[in-house]
Formats: sequence, structure tokens, C-alpha cells
Amino acid sequence: MRILVVDDEFVSLSKLTLLLSPYGECKAATSGEQALTMVKAAHEEGRPYRLITMDIDMPGMSGQEAVAAIRKLELARGIVTAADEVKILMVTAMTDGRNIMASFRTGCEGYITKPFTKESLGKALAPFLEQIGTP
Repeated sequence: MRILVVDDEFVSLSKLTLLLSPYGECKAATSGEQALTMVKAAHEEGRPYRLITMDIDMPGMSGQEAVAAIRKLELARGIVTAADEVKILMVTAMTDGRNIMASFRTGCEGYITKPFTKESLGKALAPFLEQIGTP
């Protein structure tokens, strides 16, 4: 499984990559723009990401904007069923209801707050891993 970890904070990016690497090939992006470029390239290669973790608060394109752009890209590529969409988990320090609801409206399927633990990440990932499979 291909996984994209998106976070502008080095510690979170490193920790997520380490914790997710047993599930598949992890790539990292430090901005929403970079993530969108990588998602486009993965589709063009015929090897799309199956899981993305996304921070919200990043310079330039926010995580919510990136998720909306990814969903728009998928729709343009003819991906219309939830089973075929990349699974997106927001991993962020934002705990307010406005950001949580906005994230789900843009197309994420899960949301956890920082600081996260191996256990909280595993619990949030469990429904995704059932749908997309694990190694």
C-alpha cells in the first residue's frame, strides 16, 4: 500500500512515517501544494496512494484545501465511489468543532488530534485498514 504523510512539522512527519511504514511504502510532503503534486504524479504513474495523513495548519495551501483539491482530482479522473477514493485521515492540533466539521465536509474520513500516540493512530486507522487491506 502506498501512503502519503503530509505535515510541515518535522517531528510529526517523522513520527507518522515511522508508525505507518509497517503498513506500506511511505512518502512525505511538507505542504498541501507538494501533496497535490505527488497525488497527481501517483495517479499518472498508475500507482495511486491508498492512505493520506494530512495536517490542517500548513503555510500556503491548508490541509483542508489540499483534501478538497485531491477529491476534485479524483472526480476528474472518474473516481466516484468511496471504495476507490484514497482514505484521508486528518492529523492535526486543531481541536475546535469548526475545523473538525470543515475537514469532514472537504472529504476526509477520519480526524485525530496531536499529540497522538501509536495506540490512538492505530485506532483511527483500523476502519481504513479493513477497507484497503494491510500487509
